[in-house]
Amino acid sequence: MTILYTLALLLIGIIGTNIIQPFLPKIPETFILIIVGICLSFTPTFKNFELEPEFFMLMVIAPLMFLDGQRQSFKKIRERFKVIFLLSVVLAIGSAAAVGIIANRIEVGWTFPLAITLAAIVVPTDAVAVKSLTSGTSMPKGVNEALELESLFNDATGLVMLDLALSVLEKGSFSIFSGLQHFLFVAIGGVIIGIISGFALVWLRTTLNFRASDPETTILPIGLLTPFAVYLLAEFFNTSGILAVVATGIVHNWESSKLRLTSTRVQLTQSAVWHTISNILNSIVFLILGISLRSVWHEVTNIGIRLSLQLVVLALLIYLTMFIVRFLWAKNADDRDTTAFFGDRSDKHHTLNARLFAISGVHGTVTLAMAFSLPTQIGGQNFPYREELIIVATLVILISMLISAVLLPILLPSKAQSFTDNELNHTRDQMVDYAILQIHQNINDHDVREKLTEQLQSQKGFIRINDRQEMLKNYQDLLSQTKTFVLTYLNSDQVNNHYTRPVIDTYQKIINRLYPAAHPHNPKAMLQSAKQRFQNQYKHTKLYHQNKKLVKTQKMLLQENWLSQNENQRQDWLNTRDELLELNYDVIEAVDAYLDDTLSQRLDDQYTDNQYIDYVRHEINHYFSIIKRDYKKDKPDIDNGFYMQAFQSEYNFVQQALMDNRISDTMANILYSEINQAQTLQLQQIRQLQSLN
Repeated sequence: MTILYTLALLLIGIIGTNIIQPFLPKIPETFILIIVGICLSFTPTFKNFELEPEFFMLMVIAPLMFLDGQRQSFKKIRERFKVIFLLSVVLAIGSAAAVGIIANRIEVGWTFPLAITLAAIVVPTDAVAVKSLTSGTSMPKGVNEALELESLFNDATGLVMLDLALSVLEKGSFSIFSGLQHFLFVAIGGVIIGIISGFALVWLRTTLNFRASDPETTILPIGLLTPFAVYLLAEFFNTSGILAVVATGIVHNWESSKLRLTSTRVQLTQSAVWHTISNILNSIVFLILGISLRSVWHEVTNIGIRLSLQLVVLALLIYLTMFIVRFLWAKNADDRDTTAFFGDRSDKHHTLNARLFAISGVHGTVTLAMAFSLPTQIGGQNFPYREELIIVATLVILISMLISAVLLPILLPSKAQSFTDNELNHTRDQMVDYAILQIHQNINDHDVREKLTEQLQSQKGFIRINDRQEMLKNYQDLLSQTKTFVLTYLNSDQVNNHYTRPVIDTYQKIINRLYPAAHPHNPKAMLQSAKQRFQNQYKHTKLYHQNKKLVKTQKMLLQENWLSQNENQRQDWLNTRDELLELNYDVIEAVDAYLDDTLSQRLDDQYTDNQYIDYVRHEINHYFSIIKRDYKKDKPDIDNGFYMQAFQSEYNFVQQALMDNRISDTMANILYSEINQAQTLQLQQIRQLQSLN
């Protein structure tokens, strides 16, 4: 149950962060997650929480690194292998050496292997944290790519160096040859196991995709288990599990290119599932960081203020050292691949790019996990300065995040957008309204039109708060105007030449009773409407007490009794009823045309806040249903072809808007994607309903 409570609280923390984030747009989501994590640390479940490194690396980091590997390709790795090696290995080792020397000089009580242990812990960088801190800004493409490639393998480099340092601390000696041999075995062995496992799993998944009766329920579970299985297999052979899952992820690019469009549904489902899992795991990383800060704070209080301040100074110096190493490496590197990231030395942006690369060396929860992975005992004795190492690692994480959060938004330009959220929302509304008009012209059945309209309207989402007041006013005005249109239509020659006057008068009385006659902004009209509703309610209540029947059925019962006693008038009543229903149908068609003309005119005038028209249409249909005595809740089935016509109309609208340069390529791609998703969802729902019938 403890695991269940833990997962539930973490998910609640993620949900809470997503709710809070819109109200604090200037605060990076990373910091909100950390603060929420600190709050969670006071719950009984996390009161004595201590990060379990092996579990964390397996359940969180392994799948995230697997996904990072999937975003890379063999071609890119082959072309950038040299620079990846320089970023993930050479730069990491150089930074660790510099940090180790500084730590050893300042903390004279620390041995050099102990200083290297700390250096190995603080080496890994977190590209995900950088993206969270720089959301809304435009990071140079080359710098961004360098950060991604660096974080792809430097986690494994830090873990291997930590393993070596702990080995030296335990044995008390170090051999360069044996150390290099161990490093190559762990690193290369992990890559080889990852590649072999990746190709084997891809072959298995590809084979099952073509032969399994239900590929989704077979391939998806295998894909979800892949990073855990590969990580455990690599660790079983004492190689790097992180490098293994990254290599397996890279191999999985071959699967998508091999399958192409032969397994569209499987790939779409798999992509959606992994996208959701990735977002959840990335959020959990920072929640756990916040939760762990409480235990770190307890360590700080135990060692005292003086030593704590000394460790703060050490953490600042370590961060400054890594910053200088990263900056000098990026500024002075003259390799062709490296200059592709930061520009040539003669480029005016070269120094800025080097500075951005140095500042973006943000450290995350992998560093904290490595710190907590330090054993409590080594070589038969208590691990020396373990608490101090954990505190310094945590301080380096926080310092790197704070400095990046402050400086990067200042140095980076705001992200240029070819459109705003409001422009996207307005264009989407126009697209849906256009499709609604098209289906109204091509479908004769009123009920089918209304159900399909309701489905399409859901693409617009919720009404924005700022638009609600204006929408309500427009809704009330159009409702009153539609009432006026109905009354005018009832007195037109078209109606008078086809229906008898008593029928028209009866219908008009029904409309006036159901539908308040005056303008909704008129206080007198509102009072009359309230009075009419009160009188109607009084009659309903009186009838209920007399007949002891439900209000909806008592009128029909009394009517049937009266007709059975007056046979001579029965036929006249039936004829009048049929004529009223026929007139009601004509009024429905006329009102539909009137509202369609209103919508069409507003689209021509480039108005986009037209959702109130659909609300008026829905309200009017309610009145018509009462007249028809149509209380059925069942809605008509819609032919799949109508859905396809509606979505095709949306495609046509976006394509025409793009050709007319009214929207950008980026906005068009977003709308195309939304139409595809809506179409896929609708087809899935139809398929599910058909399977039940």
